[in-house]
This record gives sequence, C-alpha cells and structure tokens, in this order.
Amino acid sequence: MTADHAREGVARDPRPVTIVPAPRGFADDDFFFRFSQVVVKAVFHATTSLVVEGTGRCPGKAEGPLILAASHVAYYDIPLLGCVMPRAPIFISKSEVERWPILGWVGARYGTIYLRRGEADRGAIRDALGVLAAQQMLTIFPEGHRNKGNGLLPAQPGISLLASRGKSLIWPVAIEGTHRIFKQPRPQVTVRAGEPFDPRAILGDDGIEVRDHQLIAHEVMRRIAALLPRQGRGAYA
Repeated sequence: MTADHAREGVARDPRPVTIVPAPRGFADDDFFFRFSQVVVKAVFHATTSLVVEGTGRCPGKAEGPLILAASHVAYYDIPLLGCVMPRAPIFISKSEVERWPILGWVGARYGTIYLRRGEADRGAIRDALGVLAAQQMLTIFPEGHRNKGNGLLPAQPGISLLASRGKSLIWPVAIEGTHRIFKQPRPQVTVRAGEPFDPRAILGDDGIEVRDHQLIAHEVMRRIAALLPRQGRGAYA
C-alpha cells in the first residue's frame, strides 16, 4: 500500500482524457482487504495510542466519485489510512516506489497508481480518472511530499484537476503523529476526517487554468488545516 504524490506534473496537461471506468485493487467489501485491515490496525494499536475521528463521514459509492485528500506526515500514513477507512483507498505514488522490493509489489496488489513525477503522465491521469469513474476512493496527499511533522506544506494543484475532470467530491482528512512511530513509546497518532465537499461549487465545471486549480488545492489544505491544532497547520496557519 504505497502513495506519495499527486504532483504538479499532473496539472500541466489541460488536454481532454477519455474517462473509462477502470477499477483497481480491492473492492470495499473484499474479504482479504478487510482481513488485512484488521491485522494492520492491530499493529497500530500495539505500537501507538491511535485515535480515529470522523470516518463515518465517508461518502458511499452512491454519492458519486470520491477523492480522499490527506495530510502527509510519514510513510506510515499509507497503511494507517488503509486500515482505518471504511472504503478501500487507491493511492497515487511516485513511480520509483514501483521498483522497491516487496513494497512495490504490495502497492500494485492494492491498486496503487504509479506516476512519473515532473511530467504530465497521461497514463497515470487516465488510471486515476478510471478509478473515479469506477466509484472507488482515490487517495491523494495534496502536499506532494511528507511534511515530517513540521506543519502542512503548500498544496500541489493536481488534486483539483482530477476532481474537476472526474466530477468528484473531495474528503479532507488530517493525520498527526505518525512521524513519532518507533521513535517514542506508543505515541499518540490521530486520524481526523472532515466534511466532504464539492470543489465544482468553487471552481466550476470548466475550470482548466493552473491558477484556478491551485486555488482549489489551497482550499483543500485549508480544510485539512482546520482539523489540526494551530501548531500543525504550517503554511495554512
């Protein structure tokens, strides 16, 4: 289960992409996925003081395409989101991860979309839109990098472009404390989910300018920041 970036390269290509439903990874009710959630959650409970709030706000498939937008503190965020969410998250990750021993294979098994950073990766864009069209939960870290517990980083605009083309809701989720895992004895780790919102109400269906997508990306991060204590809001304090 890997993911790192929805990068700036995604937002540089305004050309239309044909959207075909293309499910990846596991269905939300898949037995193996649910079993893996139980196992991974048990590890988190054994190693951290885990607090999870607001996941009941997760929109169901009937409510249309969904992007989960989360803050990104550490690599542990990925299995953490995977084990606490009511739906199976499909992550976007940098393409280098695909070549990592074991983790690259696991990520692919869980449906990870590997994206070539620094360029307009049309294949990754098509795959991400296919996930949305298939009513799966695409999961993105809008910061594009781990903030390592030093506060939120400025957003990259790719999340807005995908939400606009995929006509999807965005669900903001804040993560705290994962950078302390295995550095402190049972640190508090918190996952706090907010209210989903429709970015088209702000951007409009026809928004294609990078500056417009940047505006929405910042709005996503402001909503994530509102779920964090002031000292954790970084660029959005």
